[in-house]
Amino acid sequence: MAFQLTRRAWAAGLAAALGATATPAFGQASRFGRLERRESQYNTIFVDRQGPYIAMRFGVNQIIFTESLYNPNDAAELPVTYTRYLTATLAYAPRANRILEIGLGGGRTASYLHDFLPAADVTCAELDPEVIALAQRYFGVRPDNRLHLVERDGRIFVRGARDQFDIVLVDAYRGTFVPFHLTTREFYTAVKNKLTPGGVVAQNISPDVLSLDDVTATFKAVFAHVDRYEADGNVVLVGYDGPAKTNAQLNARAAALRLPRPLRYPLGDLVARREADVPAGNGRVLTDDFAPVEYQSAIARGNARHP
Repeated sequence: MAFQLTRRAWAAGLAAALGATATPAFGQASRFGRLERRESQYNTIFVDRQGPYIAMRFGVNQIIFTESLYNPNDAAELPVTYTRYLTATLAYAPRANRILEIGLGGGRTASYLHDFLPAADVTCAELDPEVIALAQRYFGVRPDNRLHLVERDGRIFVRGARDQFDIVLVDAYRGTFVPFHLTTREFYTAVKNKLTPGGVVAQNISPDVLSLDDVTATFKAVFAHVDRYEADGNVVLVGYDGPAKTNAQLNARAAALRLPRPLRYPLGDLVARREADVPAGNGRVLTDDFAPVEYQSAIARGNARHP
C-alpha cells in the first residue's frame, strides 16, 4: 500500500520531496491543502488534505510531524502501519469489553475498535482539548455511549480511573518527544494495576524518539512477557502477565471473537509477525527519577546545528 510509512518517515519523506532544506516546513505544509491551523496550550496543530487523506500534523521547531491519517472515503482504513499492530491486542486479552487509549490524535485506532467491536466500550484520554475538537471535526470521530473522549493527562486518568480495562493502548506523542511520565516503570505499574485478569498493554514506539531498548527493559520490569511487532519503522510492544502465549493460542482467541463483520486487518496476519518474549538487550529501566526520553532528539538537533 502506498502509505505504509511511520509517523516519522512520513513527515521526512514529504519534506524531502518538497526540498525541506530550502524552505521552512511550516511554509511547505500549505502546498498540501491547508484545512486549518490551530494553536493550543500544548501544540501547533495543522490539518491538511494530502491526496485522498486528511492528516493531523504537529509543528515543533519549524518541523512538522504527521500524527494521524484518515481516509474519508474509507473510514475503516488504518493507513499508518503501527496502528494496525495496536489492534493485535485483541488476540491477547480474554475479553475486549473495556479499552483505554492514551493519546487520541486523529482517533483512528479508537474509531476502528469502536466500529468493529459493537460490544466494546472505548475510552480515549487526551490532554489537548484542541486535538479532541479537530478529531471530531475532520477525522470522523463520533463520541457516543461506547466511545468516550476525556480531556485529561493519561497518567492522571489512569490513577483516578474507577474502572479496569481489558486492553490499554499508549500512543502519546508531541512531535519530537513523548512525555517522560508515560514511559516509566511507575507509569506501567499503575496501568497494570488497572487491568482486568489477563489484560494487555501495548505501546507505540518511534525509535528515533524513544530508545527501544530502554522502553523494552522498562516493560520487562513490569510485565512477565513482552512481545514486539515491527511496523515499517515503528515498533509496537505488547506486555502481559500469566503463562506465555503461543501463536496458536492467539489465533484461537482471534477466532473466538465472533464479530458481526470481519476485521479489516485480520488478527492472524498481525500475530504472524510477532517476536515473542523479546530480550531487553542493554536497555535501562526508566523511572520517575530517571527517564531521559528526549536525549535522542536533543542529539539530532545538535547535529543539525553543527553539521
